[in-house]
Amino acid sequence: MHNMQYSPPLALTILSSISIGLGALAALCILVDIIMRRGWRLMMIIMIPVYVINALYLWPITFWTYVRFGRPEQPTPLDNTTGSHCAAHDHGHHHVSSTRGSNDIKNHHTHGSPEPPVPGAETAHHHHDHENHDHSSAASSSDSHKSQTMRDEERVVSHQHHDHHHHHSTLQRSLFATITIAVTHCGAGCVLGDIVGEWLIYGTGATIAGRELYAAFLIDFAFALVFGIVFQYFSIAPMAGTYGLGTVYRAAKADVLSLLFFEIGVFGWMAAFQVGIFGWRLGMDNVVYWWMMQVSSFHQGN
Repeated sequence: MHNMQYSPPLALTILSSISIGLGALAALCILVDIIMRRGWRLMMIIMIPVYVINALYLWPITFWTYVRFGRPEQPTPLDNTTGSHCAAHDHGHHHVSSTRGSNDIKNHHTHGSPEPPVPGAETAHHHHDHENHDHSSAASSSDSHKSQTMRDEERVVSHQHHDHHHHHSTLQRSLFATITIAVTHCGAGCVLGDIVGEWLIYGTGATIAGRELYAAFLIDFAFALVFGIVFQYFSIAPMAGTYGLGTVYRAAKADVLSLLFFEIGVFGWMAAFQVGIFGWRLGMDNVVYWWMMQVSSFHQGN
């Protein structure tokens, strides 16, 4: 058990706070940017939490990788124009219908009693209705043509965005960026597993042989394994178009070995700083503890 009265040096606490704060700020910036750009339209959905979680510990590299290769395109003005055009069309149709209805009511009240027909009026009225029908048909045809044109433009723009994003993300990546993106699923799963596992141990007071550290090895690894496979699964399944146990097996096969080595490195550093540096005194509720975890994850992520 750790010493509840122990406080690390002030300089170390300040340094830890700055480092943790920068990671949290980078993660928040990425998340806000994705929301503002409506990134879920163009990005693989699982990459949204992957970028955000990785920024918590690997923030300089993750932020650069996201901005350089993963950042979605800005929404085009055409997206907003389509919605405005539809709203205006509906409003115009409603206005015309209301005007016609009010005119009918007005004519009904004004001419409550039938009047004798005027010679030639029926023919003129029929001719006028025919002209109105032709005009309405032409307007409807014009609106239909405009709507079809806008839909065609949207498809072209969407296709261009896809082509640009695909070209931008595959042809211009350096080897370093390609490897970084490839291992982000494992890193995100491990970090999320460590966060959940550590707080679960802190909340329950779970120990093995009287030490929280030993319980952390077991619980953190279990959560990291589950989250890592989940992230890998939702990376493979959309691309392969197959969901089910077969894809779960593929995700596990692709992730388990790298996740194992990642966690071995993290656990080795946890033992080093907890036993060798702080002599079992550093509590999990201290910012320095989480800076130590951030340093360990950063080293494994590289």
